[in-house]
Amino acid sequence: MTVFINDVFTKVVRLICSLFYHVDVNSFDMDMSKVFKSSLGIKYPSMRDHVLHSGIKWLEGRSDDDGAEGLWRIHDNLYDLTNFIKTHPGGRDWIELTKGTDITEAFESHHLSDKAEQLLPKYYVRKARTKRNFPWTFHEDGFYKSLKRNIVKELERLPQKSITKSKVLTDSLMVFYFSLFLISVYFKSFLCGILSGLCLGLLTVAAHNYFHQKDNFRRFYFDFSMMCSREWRISHVLSHHMYTNTISDLEVSTVEPFFQYLPGEKTFMVKYVSWIYGPLVYALLFIGSYLKTIPYNSSKLSILLPYSPLLLSWILTSQPILYCIMMFIWIITIASIHFSIVGLNAAHHHPDIFHDGDAIRPTSELDWGVFQLDAVMDRKDITGSHFLVLTNFGDHALHHLFPTLDHGILNDLYPVFIKTCKEFGVDWKLESQLELMKGQYRQLARDQPNKKIPKTMLKTSL
Repeated sequence: MTVFINDVFTKVVRLICSLFYHVDVNSFDMDMSKVFKSSLGIKYPSMRDHVLHSGIKWLEGRSDDDGAEGLWRIHDNLYDLTNFIKTHPGGRDWIELTKGTDITEAFESHHLSDKAEQLLPKYYVRKARTKRNFPWTFHEDGFYKSLKRNIVKELERLPQKSITKSKVLTDSLMVFYFSLFLISVYFKSFLCGILSGLCLGLLTVAAHNYFHQKDNFRRFYFDFSMMCSREWRISHVLSHHMYTNTISDLEVSTVEPFFQYLPGEKTFMVKYVSWIYGPLVYALLFIGSYLKTIPYNSSKLSILLPYSPLLLSWILTSQPILYCIMMFIWIITIASIHFSIVGLNAAHHHPDIFHDGDAIRPTSELDWGVFQLDAVMDRKDITGSHFLVLTNFGDHALHHLFPTLDHGILNDLYPVFIKTCKEFGVDWKLESQLELMKGQYRQLARDQPNKKIPKTMLKTSL
């Protein structure tokens, strides 16, 4: 049954895609390789244009491209982490999913201490036979490694109350979502349904804080949205966070051809009509994500989580099941629109932000941390509020640099972050939410690469 649903969904998506870009409706793939070129020298990813853009397919492509030879690649070394899967402190997903790929960026950004690095020799197999596909460096005296050492020192003195506050806020949103769902069904109130949908949208963003971290039950709050936290550990954590705004960023390719954020040949519809059909895409995001991942997650109990408030409302309110389903679809749609608007306008799509194809820094300045700041723009009207940061993808630069840290403590890290940026002459971009929203549409219309090289690290621009 799940295979049948997936096949039907695939055919529908291929047909729709053919309206936006030249796609063979009898083929699984588009071909965007002639449209988008990597200025960073990244090989065009295998499986990038598979019409379903699933995380599992992305990993399959990575196993073909990374030269990991069925093992785990970190920098230019290959390791066999098979015996480490069950004992990995962060959970088995991270190791299990990445077998056969290059995990350099994930390894460096997900381990703040040197304990993981000290364990590596135990699992060493041999040197890799091919050059890495990605250009970034992690030099000990470079920006990222220096910032990480400074951050670790700062973390030692920070209290844990902010982390507890994040948990309380997230749990409260979950309670509000369920409560408002029941109220909307009982009183047949579509207005309460809107409020329930907004709570679900906020909860989904807040839950994203937890699937970045080691295994914990709050990461499954994300699955209430009909999206899959395990899938997003691939598409968001292992892809988007590591290779932001490049041709290897699955969150960029997933929305193609409806939204094309990288500079390149674009149709009139994509450049100028996307703001009209955009809300329809937003409304279908949750349900579409659910349908495309069914074959890969049908054995997981989390696939049933989205229906728990639906079932509960049917049992407790005695309303007809069809009405409960109708309200469920209404609430999921509202949440999907809210999440999409927040996500697409959070940090990455503005003409002044690096997108693959744009001019790049000199080779000597391709530090991974510097690259992250080139591809991120923070919002000054979000930063500083614990609730807004947690529920609106706030403090985005620090979150990209240190994704496993709870959002609640990021604000306390700004003094050491800004100090390190000044020492290295790195530019941290800060704008208003309105400017980022306007910038997103300007980026959709931008088909020519920026020829201006990002500010070098010769002097501070802060």
